Amino acid sequence: MDSIIARLVESPGELWLMFGVVFVTTYFLRRRFSDGYSGRKLPPAMPSLPIVGSIPFLPVKMQDLAEFCISPRNKLGKIFSFRLGSK
Repeated sequence: MDSIIARLVESPGELWLMFGVVFVTTYFLRRRFSDGYSGRKLPPAMPSLPIVGSIPFLPVKMQDLAEFCISPRNKLGKIFSFRLGSK
């Protein structure tokens, strides 16, 4: 029984060409649709921990949430980042 690749590719040169096309296409698609943060400066961030981000610093009471969101403004400025996980 012939494999699918053996039917599509007649010679090793064609196999390498197909591999190259798939590799280059994957590289550019990944680069195009990545999160876009590589090379860009992010706004100042609130304290965060690996894996959990800033979640441990959230207030327990929902009434304190507004104050929690406004308080870093004095220290970090009008725009700041907040992490809700590892990335």
